[in-house]
Amino acid sequence: MLGYLYAVLGMICFGMLGILSKLSERRQCTLSATSRVLFGASTVMMALYVLVAQGGGFAPPRRIVGIAVVFGILAVTSSWVFLFGIRFGKISTSWVFINLSAAVPVVASTFIYGEKVGFRKLVTLGLVFVAILFLWKDMRDEKETPRTSETANSGNPAGEEER
Repeated sequence: MLGYLYAVLGMICFGMLGILSKLSERRQCTLSATSRVLFGASTVMMALYVLVAQGGGFAPPRRIVGIAVVFGILAVTSSWVFLFGIRFGKISTSWVFINLSAAVPVVASTFIYGEKVGFRKLVTLGLVFVAILFLWKDMRDEKETPRTSETANSGNPAGEEER
């Protein structure tokens, strides 16, 4: 039961990252400022967890340092790319697309760890690719649909085009 609680909390927290990412973009925050605060707060939170819950000790085992550094580089890069990307599209499309990245570890684990791909997993991966095609079609259709002055200015009194 505790595992489900963690999964739901993780889902909510990860989802809130998308909402807060769009909020920072709407408030015209820079990518570097948003990332500094995001990862700075993460560092403080992790340090408190290590000090309080685990009783201190910041020295990680040597075998994890290389993996952790690559992990950090990927985390910052994905954050920057996502924050940059939402400036050009809708959060709903961007967030759905970024969550399709769940297919990457499934495919990689098949090749790297030799995990078996059963029928259900194969169908699921197929649906991921279908979803990517639908997102691509949605974005393409959206770009081809001409905007009228009424829709271009709705909810935007200055008449500025939304990013």
